[in-house]
Amino acid sequence: MSATSLNKAAINLLFKVLEARGTQIAGATLTEYFPRAAEALLASGLLAAHGQVLVVAATDAHEDEPIPAVWSPERKAFGYLNSVGRWIEIEENAISAYQVDHARMFAAMLMPFERQGSAKMTPLIPDHLWDIGSIRMAGARTPVPVWFGRRLGDPHVWSQVGVLVGRRPSTERRIILTSTRGDRLPAAPDRRHALVAVEDVLETPDRLAISPRVLAARVYPEQAQRRYPIDHSDDFGTVWLRDETFEFRGDKHRKLLEQLFDAYWAGKPVLRVTVTLAEAGFSDKTNSLSKAFSGRDDWQKFIRQSEGNCWIEV
Repeated sequence: MSATSLNKAAINLLFKVLEARGTQIAGATLTEYFPRAAEALLASGLLAAHGQVLVVAATDAHEDEPIPAVWSPERKAFGYLNSVGRWIEIEENAISAYQVDHARMFAAMLMPFERQGSAKMTPLIPDHLWDIGSIRMAGARTPVPVWFGRRLGDPHVWSQVGVLVGRRPSTERRIILTSTRGDRLPAAPDRRHALVAVEDVLETPDRLAISPRVLAARVYPEQAQRRYPIDHSDDFGTVWLRDETFEFRGDKHRKLLEQLFDAYWAGKPVLRVTVTLAEAGFSDKTNSLSKAFSGRDDWQKFIRQSEGNCWIEV
């Protein structure tokens, strides 16, 4: 399976399925709400049919009420009787259940890396965490072990990860990749673990392949060659100010910082606050940097604002 056969919408849908409470999604949901993205995932094999969901929403007076779909031997089809006793046939695809082919997904994500040993995945926490082997990385003396987890923003799931890390401590760096968004992740369990949202380290937003360079910068930030007194990672998720390090996990924060730093390095650092926030994807209600960075004030150490303008200043 080629990692280039997807698109951004398909990757977003893949992560949505992974972050759902259950492990399956109904074919009717895919067809109605995500037709093009689902088509790409199905064609790639990342979503595969796995059983059936024999519950549907009726299309008459009982609409929105879930009712069972039944098999009719005479019609050789699934369907249900509506409120007036009329047989309503259901396409088999609509009640098919789909789930992520994890082995195929892991292979696509790690395709740019040299994998060490067996590429076989080992479940660590059922349906939530897997050991997916080790990879060679620049800056690492030995192969780096990699885990993958889903729904790591769920306190119950994260508590189980913490217990597992306690039972299986790592002497070297260990990477925990996840489908959970970066701005929803808890802090890493300790300094030997790098907790990384996959969508933050992809080579491009429309390709399910992790960038070795970007991942290395996340896992080994201390090895990065940096400009002084301020610099940032390629994805703007990390900012270094002299001897301090600031992490920004949200996609909007990174887009905001990208604009500010592009202007800073270009020698024309002053930008309009409202325009910059809008370009970063914030809503109209977020009309100040204080609202954009709600809950933290460390950004004020290198970002200034006055009279509706903002800029990097060190």
